[in-house]
Amino acid sequence: MGDIAVFGGSFDPPHLGHLEIIRVALEKLAIDKLFVVPCFLNPFKAISLFSSTQRLSWLNNLLIGKDSRLKVLDFEVRQNKPTPTLKTIKFIENLYKPNKIYLLLGADNIENLPKWYQYENLKAKVEFVIIPRKGYEIVGDFRVLPMQEIAISSTQIKLALQKDDLEVLEFIPQAILEEILKRKEIAR
Repeated sequence: MGDIAVFGGSFDPPHLGHLEIIRVALEKLAIDKLFVVPCFLNPFKAISLFSSTQRLSWLNNLLIGKDSRLKVLDFEVRQNKPTPTLKTIKFIENLYKPNKIYLLLGADNIENLPKWYQYENLKAKVEFVIIPRKGYEIVGDFRVLPMQEIAISSTQIKLALQKDDLEVLEFIPQAILEEILKRKEIAR
């Protein structure tokens, strides 16, 4: 296989910003495959709002049939525990034998990169491609995905759900939003 990109994250929940990142990555990176990898649980977080299987299902529903280069990878969800990115990269390497791996990361992750599990080994295996995020400066010698800053985050959406702030919910794809609002109503 040629060059690939990996876009991992909590996707808790997936939102229009994630879909835009995927669209731009497919358009701007010369890649044969883009793996979207929802994590079981972000190693830097204690909990997720939605289960890993729910987030995986939403991503599959949103992305199926969109582009033959797209693949939602359930590797981390199947581990049933927080999984270091390096382990996922090694799994992809062994299975697909890519020439090069781009790892897409939000600019908000740059500061904590050195804390990632075996960061130096990870850095030797991938080229980081940074996604611009509103309020975060891109410091360092990184390739940047040429796109506008993402102005929304899953964290903002979760807070909006707690406060019944429906304005922010416009960033959630309609099919997911209906399910989230139904669940929220049941929880009351």
